[in-house]
Amino acid sequence: MKKIMYILLALIFMLTLVACRGGQTNEPTDEVGKISLKYWNSLTGADGSVMRQLVAQFNAEHTGEIEVIETFTNEVDYYTNINLLVPMKKGPDVMIMHSYLVQSYANTGLIIPLEDYIESSGVDIKSSDYITDIFNSLYFENELYGVPLDVHTVGIYYNKDLLNKYSLSVPTNRQELIQAAKTVQTGEKVTNSQFWGLPLSSVWPSEWIFTASLYQNNGLEIDANGDPAYNSPAGIAALQAVTDLIHVEGLSPLNLGVDQDLFMFQTGKALFHIQGSWMLNSMVESGINFGVIPVSSMFNLTETTTKNQIPVRSHTFVIPKASVEVTARRQEAVMTFVKYVGDHSYIWATAGQIPASNIARATSEYQALPYHAGFGNLSNFRISAQSPYFHQAYSPIYSRVTAAMSNRNYNAQLLLNAAVEEAMLLLQEARR
Repeated sequence: MKKIMYILLALIFMLTLVACRGGQTNEPTDEVGKISLKYWNSLTGADGSVMRQLVAQFNAEHTGEIEVIETFTNEVDYYTNINLLVPMKKGPDVMIMHSYLVQSYANTGLIIPLEDYIESSGVDIKSSDYITDIFNSLYFENELYGVPLDVHTVGIYYNKDLLNKYSLSVPTNRQELIQAAKTVQTGEKVTNSQFWGLPLSSVWPSEWIFTASLYQNNGLEIDANGDPAYNSPAGIAALQAVTDLIHVEGLSPLNLGVDQDLFMFQTGKALFHIQGSWMLNSMVESGINFGVIPVSSMFNLTETTTKNQIPVRSHTFVIPKASVEVTARRQEAVMTFVKYVGDHSYIWATAGQIPASNIARATSEYQALPYHAGFGNLSNFRISAQSPYFHQAYSPIYSRVTAAMSNRNYNAQLLLNAAVEEAMLLLQEARR
């Protein structure tokens, strides 16, 4: 009797163990019927609303075949969730990642190469259908880890009515920008002491502005080894080009917080405003009569071969490491979704982003958008330098840019030295 009881208990234990494991194996199982895909992103603002529209449209056109279930969270929580849940095998089927982080996540193994997905799915995704530099930036150790959705950058928004009031042309370089800002600022301050030619927040998007200045003054974010390269004459010139607009030219008050400069422009208290393409809809909704010009040639202090360069980043589709081997049908469903959103990203462009897809940019819908061309020529776009440790090497400069913009007596060399010292500590920890 006891022997029978032991056998029964052993069987119960084995059945319980299988149930707890959920029947998971490392072997792919055949999938029939509709494929449900989990899709994560950090698109929570106005651009998020457009992404919801794209997902709904995709689902409507693939009823009974593929259903995309979207989850979106704010950016800080988003990457925290990736770092926590993907290693626990609780990640999505596909997700969005900022391009400058792709190499880092590829290096840690939390995202996987895409060639097998593309090949097995038969979905026609090829580099020639995308902006070349953006697509190529998503390789790590000769393997492709992402498919770009867009490029986004900053531009200079300007008040058309004020330029017309003072019979000024749209500026095409730094000298013309400063002259126009001073002319309008002087004239408007007669009746409005709160008016400024080019108010600049010392917090955001100062990192984009400094990067534009660094590029245009012939500088680098990182060197060939992935170490900081901005502690250089070009880095000092880049800081000066940005801070002179405040401390020397007097075009902005000190210590503006995030979006204070945006509010001033939208309420007619500024002639120019430097802001991301992602704020385009906010500008339209404000009712201000505006145009957009690129940041090209706005920060170089001397004549340089890089004066027209514009910093850009990309929202990119990536595949997280899966808990089990993925079936061919699921791979096909993922790549079908990625391809669809890219080809239809002329819709995504209505949120202010510039499609990375040549197919989308060639559509009449995209060509009819009135402001996108103002952000600059694609040939001038420069994607962030590639390194698994880019963030550790470059991000310490951001707080030093804020310090320089906030203090007219700043010491550029000391700030750059401090940024590099912090970066090297972060790199040492990351490379262990």
